Amino acid sequence: RVDDAISKYHPDVIYFDEHAGNSIIDLGVKMGLGFLAPKLIANYYNKSLQWNRGKMDVVINLKGVGGKYNSFKNSPELIPIVDRSLVKSTEAFIESQINAYPFQTETSISEWHYKTGQKYMSAYEVIAKLMKNVSRNGTMLLNITQHGRGDLDTALIRICKDVGIWLATNGEAVYGSRPFEVSAENNVEYTRNGGKVYATLLNWRGDSVCLTALHSGGNTIGKVLNVELMGSNVPIKFVQDKDGLKLKPTSVLSALPQIFDTALASKCRVLSITHDKPWINDDDPGVRAAGWYRKCNLGTGDYNNDLTISNVLGDVWSTTFTGKGFKIIAPLEPGAGKISVKVDGKTYKNVDLSTKKARQAQQVVCSISDLKAGKHTIEIMNNSHQPVSIDAIEVW
Repeated sequence: RVDDAISKYHPDVIYFDEHAGNSIIDLGVKMGLGFLAPKLIANYYNKSLQWNRGKMDVVINLKGVGGKYNSFKNSPELIPIVDRSLVKSTEAFIESQINAYPFQTETSISEWHYKTGQKYMSAYEVIAKLMKNVSRNGTMLLNITQHGRGDLDTALIRICKDVGIWLATNGEAVYGSRPFEVSAENNVEYTRNGGKVYATLLNWRGDSVCLTALHSGGNTIGKVLNVELMGSNVPIKFVQDKDGLKLKPTSVLSALPQIFDTALASKCRVLSITHDKPWINDDDPGVRAAGWYRKCNLGTGDYNNDLTISNVLGDVWSTTFTGKGFKIIAPLEPGAGKISVKVDGKTYKNVDLSTKKARQAQQVVCSISDLKAGKHTIEIMNNSHQPVSIDAIEVW
């Protein structure tokens, strides 16, 4: 049945409400996915490579990968592999911190099945839960309950439209975004996208606010150059110092138009923050790193508090950029290996990332500036059997 659906419809995502491992049987229905999951996933991914011309552009989502309902108690050594093979899903639970790999939270806007007179989560609550997920590297699967005949209550349609209108204005902070070095503080959720930082304020009244995570001298945020309020032309005054980014609108803010939910329209606003350190992070869209693994929440001074790491000879990390030069940012560490750097298929440099001194974060380990202006592809290969890490790429 699964193969039939895959072959007919070429789905972008498949989600099973079942555990990936075999130490817990979800719902007591004995679907057996702990046994079948590897075969199902391999078949889906292999066939997708055929219809996507060799590009891996699909994913399967399953439950029970670590956490409270861990289904890998019989084989915990598999979890690091599974983390890189699928998206783990958890019902009605948002991860407490940034995850190195994407996750899904599934929740329902009311009961899971329609009940007459049911009460719905507000549009404001939906967006608040969504942004808490996104800031931690997650996504949200929202169940919309319908009548048996397939239609929706008028109130529910209004909620969905409000969510859509808000996302149309503030989507830069959501779609294609990545987590910032910290996920949240005091009703503020952070994301990154295209070199900018986005701060989603979930209970803002348009008064003065201080974003302490965006203080001067941080590991990720550079000197703040501009602050804009999404969906508004009101200028924002700001001062960045060691205590944070202090800002205030220059006049009274109007609520976002056409949104029925007043809390969502007036209190839930997004700030777009431009700064002078808009590097390409090691996990940004467009990066390909088969065989590499990621770590986050490191606290070791690295850009965005995360790294992409390889300890296998021949592993390649690659991305594209438009410009005429770049710098590779990586830590120098005792016991680290060597990398080779290719640009557009041509080997430019071999670099040793080891040091006899203490670990040094955010080091410029390679700089190339004589390229012809245009689009280029960088390939960084682990040229040893020792671990190597990629932190970021600075381009110009």
